[in-house]
Amino acid sequence: MRKLWFVLLLTLFTISIFAKVTITVSVWSWNVDRYKKLIAEFNKYYPDIQVNLVVNQPEVNSFLTARVSAKQALPDVVAESWEPFSYPVSQGWVYPLDEFLKDDPDYKYVPESAKEAFKYRGKTYALPERLHFECIVVNLDLLKKLNLQVPKYEEWNVDLFKQYARRGTTREYSGINQLWEFDTFMAAVLSKDTTFWSFNPNKWEFDLVKGGWIPAIKLQKELKSIPGLVSDDLINQELRNQNQLDDYQKKFGKDADAFRESKVLMGFEATYDWSWLHTVPWNFDYYPLPFDSKIGIRLPVHINYTFVSATTKYPREAFLFAKFLSYDPRGIVARLKIYESEGVEKGRLVDWFIPATMHPDVIKYFDGLKIPNGIKWMLRNLDKSVRVDMWKIVPGWFEAIWDVIFPVNEKIRRGETTPEAVAAETQEKANKVIKENWAIFEKKLIDAEKKFPQLRKQIEGKK
Repeated sequence: MRKLWFVLLLTLFTISIFAKVTITVSVWSWNVDRYKKLIAEFNKYYPDIQVNLVVNQPEVNSFLTARVSAKQALPDVVAESWEPFSYPVSQGWVYPLDEFLKDDPDYKYVPESAKEAFKYRGKTYALPERLHFECIVVNLDLLKKLNLQVPKYEEWNVDLFKQYARRGTTREYSGINQLWEFDTFMAAVLSKDTTFWSFNPNKWEFDLVKGGWIPAIKLQKELKSIPGLVSDDLINQELRNQNQLDDYQKKFGKDADAFRESKVLMGFEATYDWSWLHTVPWNFDYYPLPFDSKIGIRLPVHINYTFVSATTKYPREAFLFAKFLSYDPRGIVARLKIYESEGVEKGRLVDWFIPATMHPDVIKYFDGLKIPNGIKWMLRNLDKSVRVDMWKIVPGWFEAIWDVIFPVNEKIRRGETTPEAVAAETQEKANKVIKENWAIFEKKLIDAEKKFPQLRKQIEGKK
């Protein structure tokens, strides 16, 4: 009898082992420990899915290329990337996820900006892994010293922003630290149709003539024309190389870091700057980029992503892990708790992330984190976000920007021309680059789409 029971237990144990699905997930080396903890949380809900980690070094796209070249299996899930996504999609390495999304009740809490972020030809190829906002950091201590009221987030329009920038500019202080690329991001705020660098994602082309490009350049020029308003504009490296004091040193001190030393009212920074921002010795809050009252609030957001490989043997299980990272409220809260456990400095979390969902369970937990209230407000208004990291999805983006538009922008900044005079010609040249690159990409994508059904049949053991 004992022998029979032993055989039965051994049989059940063997069946349980073989019933367990194993997937591989690639992560960055610095996140391995976090993901081990997250896998333990994932297995509380999905005990029959074993997750093995691999490290994608030195970069995700080169890691995938090396794997394919060496005829090694791709990971079932790439957990986190911020590299150009058009490349792995064009190679046919990415599994479209719409079959899993169409009836998922949790997906309705993901804002449209994130839902549309990684779509090609109507198919969803990736999910948002985390967000980053482009922001204005406001020094609350200096605000009080200057007898300025703490502004309300929903009233933070361009006129109020300019007023605070001017009021914060005195003999002792400056209104803002720097405006590098301020105009390019504001092009996503000062138009209801365009995003970063005045790109229209619906038409898949730049609109420099009618989009946000021209008003954004004018706003930046207006701010920079006020003496001393932009602290970093006072730096003159040539004078420093000659051992002379420049205007920055004359105003703030020879070895000064004006922003850190609480001598600048605002900073044009992003949430990805938190690693050093959380160490400043003064109180601050994050505000959105100032909006045009006629257009309404638009929150420029970067979207990192996770995706499932086309060659996975277990697409459903791989998707469940990707969802756990992306918009599953249980997974997001578990991740936030892992970040919280890493400690607090100066009353602020050392690290955290912004989820890409407005699920009420996530909002409720996020509101309790020791992070600036402005970020919590932005998450609650995620439906007003506009995606700005277009280099991740637009083929030919870098060529269009750096070879065509950026040199023209530099001429405008030097006063050699005006945006109105060059907008139409520059727009035409940049769109020619985008159109040519899209044609090449689309041809590869269509070919990958045609091969996908047969690839899946081979993987699933079907003829």
